[in-house]
Amino acid sequence: MSAQKAIVAVILFLFRVLVVLLVIMGIFRLGEYAYAYGYSIVSDAAMEPAPGRDIGVVLTDDMDTKEVAELLERRGLIEDQMIFRIQLKINKLEEDMKPGNYVLNTSMTPEEIMLALSGEAEEEEE
Repeated sequence: MSAQKAIVAVILFLFRVLVVLLVIMGIFRLGEYAYAYGYSIVSDAAMEPAPGRDIGVVLTDDMDTKEVAELLERRGLIEDQMIFRIQLKINKLEEDMKPGNYVLNTSMTPEEIMLALSGEAEEEEE
């Protein structure tokens, strides 16, 4: 019987080690995901290198930031609409987007797109 108890003890020990390793791997993966997501929020990368492609976008009065971000993602101007919405909030531009017709380029960074849609890009040029 003592041999049987020893085998059970070894199996339980190995099971505990396996659980600890799985928890450590999960924490590591979660950290990788959080870092990548956070980096994508603060990075300012365009979808394509210059010269890119010009794409027309129409914003209407009744569009909210979610609809605008979804439109930009569908048109290939931004990579992830959720990240763009967070960037809008961080830059305090979510309420500043103006309705109108815009010609945006796939080589524009998310910040350049935000400034263009809020009318601030025109003010900077003047």
